[in-house]
Amino acid sequence: MQGCAFVTNQADIPALVKSQFERVYAAANLACYFSDSESDALAWLAALGCSLDNE
Repeated sequence: MQGCAFVTNQADIPALVKSQFERVYAAANLACYFSDSESDALAWLAALGCSLDNE
């Protein structure tokens, strides 16, 4: 796993979601990204070298 992108625009309390997951990913030393935009989140994952291809 290279990282995880979260799209929080529909969360009831986005700041709470972010703070909880930031701690978990920081403790695991994994990159994470939070955005209101799915396209921004996918672009960040692509920059890490992640792909949507299942090949």
